Amino acid sequence: MSLTLLILIPAICFIGGFFSTLAGLGGGLFTLASTSLLLPVSIVVPLNGVLILAGQITRVAQFYKYINWDITLPFIPGSIIGATIGTMIYFALPETLLAFMLGCVLLWFCWIPPSAGARAFAARIPFPFFWVGLFHTFLSTVSGAGVLFQSVMVNSKLSKEAVVATIAGTLLFMALFKSVGYMVAGFDYSPYYLVIGLSWIMGILGTVVGKLCLDVLPDKYFRMLIKTVVTLFALRLFWLVSSNLWFS
Repeated sequence: MSLTLLILIPAICFIGGFFSTLAGLGGGLFTLASTSLLLPVSIVVPLNGVLILAGQITRVAQFYKYINWDITLPFIPGSIIGATIGTMIYFALPETLLAFMLGCVLLWFCWIPPSAGARAFAARIPFPFFWVGLFHTFLSTVSGAGVLFQSVMVNSKLSKEAVVATIAGTLLFMALFKSVGYMVAGFDYSPYYLVIGLSWIMGILGTVVGKLCLDVLPDKYFRMLIKTVVTLFALRLFWLVSSNLWFS
């Protein structure tokens, strides 16, 4: 890889690690969007989860005691199934339809508070976070970013530390499952070992700096920041959909 990429991609991962820790999400999306300007999408999507892996591990270590295991444990087997299905049909689904559906789901879960009826219905669903893990990981595997889980978590009653910790814990497992799936599907990570190593170092530094800033961010602004990031990503999806339909 060129010297320019060896500088820019780790710098992107520093910003991504900082933002993921500060807001609970957004770092992976920032890394995905930024690196897609530098590398082909066919490389960016499998590479994204590996680039941010060290930052995720660091966040789990920092916030381990806040992880909600009632959410994380059922998410893991769902994530395995979602990654398996996603890598089997890697980029086979119509991207425009997938982007539109994902955008609608994100806005719904982020901005529409669950009604009493919806909560009662969800309570009757066995292991609801198993299904969230399955669909989130599937969407993340085939499109590069899921965000479904974060949009669900923003309306939870967990503290901001628990939100960051639980998102980090669940998505760490997801990133591992996805990366293994891409390898089985034939993606070769060996040409990118150097940039991955540099990105891990910078991702850890970004996560450490983000942890320091999290302590001074009030809870209400923390949740609004999550909603803003999710909304911007959803609007970006709708823009991509309209652009593809307009120019097709």
